[in-house]
Amino acid sequence: MGVLVQHVGPYIPIEILIVFGIAGIVAITHYAGVVFGVPVALASFLAFDWYYLPPTHPIGIPAGGDLTEAVVFLLLATAVGEFAAMAQRRSVAAETARSLLTSEQAALRRVATLVAQDAPPADVFAAVAAEVGRIFDTDLATVVRFEPDSTATVVAVWSRRPSALRPGVNYKLDGSVVATAVFQSHCPARVDDYARVLGPAADLARQLGICSTVAAPIVVDRRLWGAAIAAVTRPAPLPAESETRICDFTELLAASIANTQNKAELTTSRARIVAAADETRRRLERELHDRVQQRLISLALELTIAESSAPPDLSDLHVQLSSVKEGLKELADSVRELSRGIHPTILSEGGLEPALKALIRRSTVPADYDIRIDTRFPEGIEVAAYHVVSEALSNVAKHARASGVTVRVRNSDRALTLSVRDDGCGCVASARGSGLTGLEDRVKALGGTIDVVAPPDGGTELRATLPVVSHGGSPPSDPGPVVSP
Repeated sequence: MGVLVQHVGPYIPIEILIVFGIAGIVAITHYAGVVFGVPVALASFLAFDWYYLPPTHPIGIPAGGDLTEAVVFLLLATAVGEFAAMAQRRSVAAETARSLLTSEQAALRRVATLVAQDAPPADVFAAVAAEVGRIFDTDLATVVRFEPDSTATVVAVWSRRPSALRPGVNYKLDGSVVATAVFQSHCPARVDDYARVLGPAADLARQLGICSTVAAPIVVDRRLWGAAIAAVTRPAPLPAESETRICDFTELLAASIANTQNKAELTTSRARIVAAADETRRRLERELHDRVQQRLISLALELTIAESSAPPDLSDLHVQLSSVKEGLKELADSVRELSRGIHPTILSEGGLEPALKALIRRSTVPADYDIRIDTRFPEGIEVAAYHVVSEALSNVAKHARASGVTVRVRNSDRALTLSVRDDGCGCVASARGSGLTGLEDRVKALGGTIDVVAPPDGGTELRATLPVVSHGGSPPSDPGPVVSP
């Protein structure tokens, strides 16, 4: 016989106990999970009901009705607990998705800001790799550029831990690596297991400990440029939607690359136009100097001979010949000045410093100079610098009403800087005619800058900077070729 346990205390209806029991199960399963919450809550309920609620039961095997009651309660409690746990999981998943979306949108805004600010492509590549790596919780993120020889060049790397992969690494697109899949299909791709993939690129992936990768193509002007790749070293692959989400970043990359290429094409076009104009100027200067001016001098000499051969009593003829001879000399001088303005010979023969000093000496406004140049520059740089100073002095004479002007020139390993400042009325800054516009085109074609400012103490200053290293219109950051395999 079992021991009979008597109930002591007020009687509690079983319905109320069931309600409290289910509430307790809901609370426990919501915070602890079904696997832990349901058994604990069920055991507590059965012990309380079995031993403390009338009629109390002896220790032993429960009756059939009691078992039925326990089973019904267990099913009901399990269902309610599962619903509570499901609601919790959905709440956590929704919060995680919202947080991830917020982080992803913030990352996209940061990259978009770089693109809008015309940041160098290298900076945008690095930013995209870093954002992809952090947002998608990867171990390694890269941006690669596809080359015409069916290889890929790494242009940016982000790694959670120190990695042997560095920008500049080039590898052949072979085997079934994710970059090859993008190169061949022009579509997002993934590789979830590199254990059986063959080829040097797969060997590199295994050396880096990569287990799975996803990639999205970078398409510029409807042509494939490269890919953004996210990789993990853990066995679990990246989520199924990762490829689509990376595409948002590659679209921004494509916009940055397109902007850079358009600017490079514009700069190159400007450089070609300026070079063609300079060649035309040189040809015209040679034509005026070698043919027109020489012909005028020759005619003046012939007139001198004719004048000496004319009879002395023909005084009127002597006067006419002398007048024509002087006119030819004045015309020859005018042609000489014209040819010097088109393309000064002294610039080609002596260099920039003597050409600028000769230009300053001819200034109609008293001019001082501080020129410190210790080397020759590429022809385009010297021609541009000469025309900047020439146009500035001309504008000072026409508009500034100045009593003096100062020309300052400096050079370094990377740039040639020029400054022309007058003490006039400050009118030059507002007198931006076709001359200054042409100078802007010429300077920008060389990758330089030019500006006209009005200093606080009066007058006007023209400042120009001409890069010496990257002259000739080459952009400082080359985004690389666009290929269409």
